Amino acid sequence: MPIENTHDPRPSGSGFIDEMQRRSFAALTALHDGVDSLVLTDFPDYENIGDSVIALGQAEFWRRAGIRVEATYSWGTISPAVYDSPTPVAIQGGGNFGGLYPQHSEHRYRLAERLRPETLLIQEPQSVHFASEADRAEFARRMAVRPGLRLAVRDTASLAAVRDLVDDVTLAPDSVHMLGRLEAAAPTRESVYLLRRDDESALPAGVGATAVDWPAMTFTDRLAQRLRRTFFEGAVTRRMNRTTERWFADAATRLATGVALLSPGETIVTDRLHAMLVGLQMGRRVIAIDNANGKLTSYAGTWLEDLDLPLSFAPDLPTATAMV
Repeated sequence: MPIENTHDPRPSGSGFIDEMQRRSFAALTALHDGVDSLVLTDFPDYENIGDSVIALGQAEFWRRAGIRVEATYSWGTISPAVYDSPTPVAIQGGGNFGGLYPQHSEHRYRLAERLRPETLLIQEPQSVHFASEADRAEFARRMAVRPGLRLAVRDTASLAAVRDLVDDVTLAPDSVHMLGRLEAAAPTRESVYLLRRDDESALPAGVGATAVDWPAMTFTDRLAQRLRRTFFEGAVTRRMNRTTERWFADAATRLATGVALLSPGETIVTDRLHAMLVGLQMGRRVIAIDNANGKLTSYAGTWLEDLDLPLSFAPDLPTATAMV
């Protein structure tokens, strides 16, 4: 069950932001019990702003909890030395657990199999959606059996999917809540529509074509990034790792981009979980449409139903538009 709300039954105004930060801190404290340093893996070195926001929230928790991050790796830059680490190893949280994103699954399973058995492995809060029974079986065979595994899930549906497979499971809010209130420019128009354009979208093809999504990197963007990393950081190949500070500087830039994208709207209409949560933490009204695997309604049903906050759900885009 969600962590008990010991404040007023329905925190109002911006009080829900503080309440969710409290719940997040309590759950993450339990997840990291006894940990004073860690190595972070699967850092989101890609344009999905939501995953960068998660990383920043994790970092804020570690800062407050006095946990030192010894090194940070993306799935593409992880060093073989990590498998011999005596320091606890953490895997980035998010929504890529269950087979929909094979490269992340393989990274996770390889860590579970190769990391020395006595080293603690922490999976930061994830939504779990097994794409098939074969994916569930692979998780059970390659990761769930690992001793010293702590797994955090973001909603009760995810908890139901794994609790008969893993002994140590924590129900924890998304780490974005650790960031608290997010400052944003004043709105300049009635609404902003941010809608998915990937396989997790539940909207019919072509619907919402005029909406924005998290911006994708262009060829020019990628070239400029590669040149910066090569000439200013000495990362001559894509496999070379970077400092923790540089990884998180990129994440902070992505968060600023996301806030700037959403801030013009008094109301935000979205089917992305982190556009929903970032919008709420900016103090905006949000109308949410669920994605293909029920991620948004499951999260809201787990953590937000007892809170007084400016969030509504619509079954489809025409209904959401009528609600604006």
